[in-house]
Amino acid sequence: MIDVVAEVKPQSKITSAEMDRRRESLRRAKAHSRIEGQYPSREGEAIFEAFINGEIEHDEILPRLHALHRQI
Repeated sequence: MIDVVAEVKPQSKITSAEMDRRRESLRRAKAHSRIEGQYPSREGEAIFEAFINGEIEHDEILPRLHALHRQI
């Protein structure tokens, strides 16, 4: 089983403003998903947190989520 969360880069130096922007962007995306009846798993939330913290970039979120759901 691949650990899609553990494979992160060392935390990058992003500003707190960038972290806030990322957090708000994901809050909106998750709200839209909840409207459709979809809720992130704990593992999915960890991927989102890695993005917020600057450990991964936006183009890495979907491949990691897809890999996670292939494991389930």
